[in-house]
Amino acid sequence: MKGSVFLSNLKQAGDVIKAVVSINNTLVQITRKYETELGLTFLQLAIVNTISFHQGGTLKQVSEQLSLSKSTASTQVDQLVTKGMIRRENSKTDRRETLLSLTEQGTEAAKKSIMILPFYQATTEQLATKDPEDVQTLIDTLEQLLEQLQDLKGENK
Repeated sequence: MKGSVFLSNLKQAGDVIKAVVSINNTLVQITRKYETELGLTFLQLAIVNTISFHQGGTLKQVSEQLSLSKSTASTQVDQLVTKGMIRRENSKTDRRETLLSLTEQGTEAAKKSIMILPFYQATTEQLATKDPEDVQTLIDTLEQLLEQLQDLKGENK
């Protein structure tokens, strides 16, 4: 009996991983269709929208929220500063922190992306049909899985 439960759980784990990978690949493909119109890559769009959703933040917070290395986040933010999408400034209270905020152009890009990228609407529609507690359980489970995977990768110390 234990063996069949293990195999069932292993199959479910595979199904979850397959779904997550497929969702990520589809999001990248959809975003590529709109990169020229938005003037942003998938990763840059994720950074702009993360800053938008959280009304600013630090470079560290963005890298953690998107599971990016600090160097990748910094490079992408530099490109977004050059494009005029993000303002980057040192914290007045902690010189080690870099505060990020959207420029007017960045705010417009975030709003435009939410309006034209179909995955925001599709996700919102799907979540609207679910019980809010189920949605929160899904979010919590995915966050816990990500944390565990980051531990395996050596990111969480």
